Amino acid sequence: MLTERNNMDTIDKMPSSFFITYFAKKHSKFITRKASATNTEGTPGKMFTDKYGTDRFIYWDLDKGDWRHATGKWNIKSND
Repeated sequence: MLTERNNMDTIDKMPSSFFITYFAKKHSKFITRKASATNTEGTPGKMFTDKYGTDRFIYWDLDKGDWRHATGKWNIKSND
């Protein structure tokens, strides 16, 4: 499954684990992370559009073990 962030997908429709690719302003390049829409305790991330019209996705980084934040457009490829 490959999903591009053009229409708002819901967290509950996300695969259990996936790779997310997006442009990271902090690194000034595209990055890919192994991720999940929920953390290890089952707390869901968030997918929303902020007041400036920027799409945002707060997801769980499976390698880091912490929340990360993608903005703008992203691609998701399922691990399942």
